[in-house]
Amino acid sequence: MNAFVKGILFVVCLAASSLATEVLHPILPPANAFAFKGVCELDEDVYSGDLIASVELSPVKRLGFYSDASFRLLSYSYEYSMKGYVHNYANLHVNGFNETYVGAKALFTRHLGFDLNWRLPPGEGSQKQRFHRFGFAPFAVYGFGENLQLGTMFRYNIFLEDANYKPGDEIGVMASFVWRPFWKAHEKSGWQLTEIFLYQARIEESENRNMLGPYRKMDDAYRGMKLQYEVVRYFDLFGFLTGIGLNYEMHEGNLFGLETGHRLGFSIKVNN
Repeated sequence: MNAFVKGILFVVCLAASSLATEVLHPILPPANAFAFKGVCELDEDVYSGDLIASVELSPVKRLGFYSDASFRLLSYSYEYSMKGYVHNYANLHVNGFNETYVGAKALFTRHLGFDLNWRLPPGEGSQKQRFHRFGFAPFAVYGFGENLQLGTMFRYNIFLEDANYKPGDEIGVMASFVWRPFWKAHEKSGWQLTEIFLYQARIEESENRNMLGPYRKMDDAYRGMKLQYEVVRYFDLFGFLTGIGLNYEMHEGNLFGLETGHRLGFSIKVNN
């Protein structure tokens, strides 16, 4: 077992044991890869800073195991008002690990595969999505030459009941576009451009089963989307394909709405 695989195994164990958060990844065949990101986020007037480690291990050609580990370093909101008086308000929010996210994916044919994933409730880094979630996602990936790959995925998420609360199931569709223009394969260098789109909806209202039948519905059906763009410059570092990149994500709102959430990140990636 070479040093790269040993490092991957170490990070898998770290991610699985230390809690994590889901991030968007392009739809690609299984591979050995590691990525580290620093992310700044604005979501519902809350400013946050996260460190994210993502890892994937592919012991055989068409099978991969992956995990994402995120630690929230800082999260706060600030308000200022001058309506007849001066008012300043700052609030420090929760900090720590977010929810654990682990999964596996396999290609049954050259282009068709299936993804299974499990998200545990978060640690101290989040007060949202505090339920176990199981995801089932058939996907298709197709390469146009060596430098262009397109992927599509259908997602179905099931939440486990907790304390007599039953969250409604979710469905979603996802697509990704990965393009390597002017790629120099013999030098292991070049640019990679990635675009990811996710549309997801809760298809039934959640229920509070502590209440009587007519009052159980929680009126929380929703739909929304995420868009992520990334630019990475790859180069050869000690025989490994190493990249440095920038990414931007828009989520939790309308495409041009003022309440839309934003994430801006810096990443370092290593591929075997």
